[in-house]
Amino acid sequence: MKLRLINIFWLLLPFLSCDTKKDFEEGTKNYFVKYFGEDGDQQAIDMVVNEDGTIMILGNTSMPGASQRILMIKTDAEGNLLWQKKFGSDVDLLGREVIAEYPQDLEPTSDGNFLILSNMYRGVDVATNEDIYDFKVIKINPQGDSIGGMEFGNNAEKWSTQFVRSITALSSGGFIVTGNSTDESIAADPQLTPPDQEDMFAIGFESDLKTVAWTTLELGASVGTTGEHFGSGIKVFEASPNEYYMFSYSDRQLIGETDFESNFEVSNFSGNGIPLGFSDNAGRETSWEILASVCKVPGVLGGGYYELGTSIPTSTITNTVGQLYFCKRNENLNKQSEGTISSISGQFTATTVAPSVFSDGFLILANEKTTAGTTIRLIKTNLNSEALWSVNMGSFDKSSSGASVAELPDGRIMILGTIELETQDKIGLMKVNSQGEFLN
Repeated sequence: MKLRLINIFWLLLPFLSCDTKKDFEEGTKNYFVKYFGEDGDQQAIDMVVNEDGTIMILGNTSMPGASQRILMIKTDAEGNLLWQKKFGSDVDLLGREVIAEYPQDLEPTSDGNFLILSNMYRGVDVATNEDIYDFKVIKINPQGDSIGGMEFGNNAEKWSTQFVRSITALSSGGFIVTGNSTDESIAADPQLTPPDQEDMFAIGFESDLKTVAWTTLELGASVGTTGEHFGSGIKVFEASPNEYYMFSYSDRQLIGETDFESNFEVSNFSGNGIPLGFSDNAGRETSWEILASVCKVPGVLGGGYYELGTSIPTSTITNTVGQLYFCKRNENLNKQSEGTISSISGQFTATTVAPSVFSDGFLILANEKTTAGTTIRLIKTNLNSEALWSVNMGSFDKSSSGASVAELPDGRIMILGTIELETQDKIGLMKVNSQGEFLN
């Protein structure tokens, strides 16, 4: 199979060469590049394409002389700005200092609203030299007005820190967050050499957006198992009101293994957070597989789940680039296939994956390492995870990074990323055709 690779560096260069939010003037409603932001730097985090074609964009903003805060943007289907709002302050609800906000996820709810998940950075623990984070959830309506929320302060001060990766809205009106903590004392792992560095968790909240319903740690791993040095929950899916699936990664030893190396993990637990079991891990013994994103596979594409991550070819967690690694599972979490994305060369960090119903496959977004930083790589695969074409987006002498990708009903593709201009970063929204081109 011959892979079609498109480089659009030169197409983007005219409007990446100055500190303006100049749009791609040759664009139409069928294809465009739009910039969003204000003075200072803005970074893209996540987006939701609504049924009416409007787009909700989550990012962050750092204005000169001010701390990093949450930025929400709404556009119409043609990328025209409808509104832009900031969230966050220098103190939390208890009056404690918040140095910076690190938004992580944007999730639609069943009542037509949205949940924003953000980590609140508080500084460094002088005793451990580790960063201290709490997290917050803000519920907003389609107009961007805050209609509720909560702040989580270290599990009633039982944990010293935690960093959340995603939020899942539940049919009950509650939600689940998952992530990890560098406070390795929150879960009783066996003695490890080198010592434990991170513990993963999932926390369920009631529909009042405040009450903790349950907490599950280490996916139910018990004292006496091999444990893990590091890992994190990435995403939880609601299989039913009484069962959840948690996708994560960790370097927990598998049966028959002698070394600690990271793999994709999946576990399921009950509606009240009680672990029910593990499914087969995905990964290779000779490399570290770090999960980045999971999407639900629509029934028309066979159903199940698709995991995407980075396969790092060395046994050191300081590396962040490698090959793109996938695992496809059925509805019962049984592995159907796994491996590297074929016909793709380069050094990548996986970002996200989305189903492509229009052309029977998947859309993969990754950051490709360059001498100056990174560029955005959009890859279209078939259902067997074989790359059909790929597109590079960015500039050779700048650094751009992908955040989110979505297929539109007509097969066109919407891409969200951070674009480095001359001295500032801006949020970029790009619309291309079903072949990844700026063409009708």
